[in-house]
Amino acid sequence: MQRWIVIVALILALLGGGAVFGVWKYKQTRPDRIFLPLPFNAESSLEERQKTADDLRARLLTREILAGVARDCEIAREWKLPSEEAAVDALLKRAFVEAGEATLPNVGRVPTLNIGFRGIRSENQMLRNLSERLGQDLQKIFDAERPRQSPPPDEL
Repeated sequence: MQRWIVIVALILALLGGGAVFGVWKYKQTRPDRIFLPLPFNAESSLEERQKTADDLRARLLTREILAGVARDCEIAREWKLPSEEAAVDALLKRAFVEAGEATLPNVGRVPTLNIGFRGIRSENQMLRNLSERLGQDLQKIFDAERPRQSPPPDEL
């Protein structure tokens, strides 16, 4: 009789461990989105925010910029793609620029411009790196548009 108890306990332990592993694996393969929330002016209208998002999408999600992102983050190697072109195509499918809302610390819910990538939960760190790298390109675009101020003349 004692052998049966040990065998049943072993079977139940294996089934329980398999169930825990199955739930963990299910959660790791769920869809996820990682993005940088850039706050908008609170008085801007939804149409203005959408127009800004469309403009930035056209300027930011180009093959040249995404090729730099793919090269810097080594996407072809990480996702086991045959070439950099395939990595750029994969990034184009996953990237998004949208007007939305986000909860920011000490501020609450505010309208934001969301720039990021779609993927699965187990890729969160990679998606975060991609979003931050795309944010650097966005900063370069903003810096290029900002009018340069000439330095004040030297006073003698």
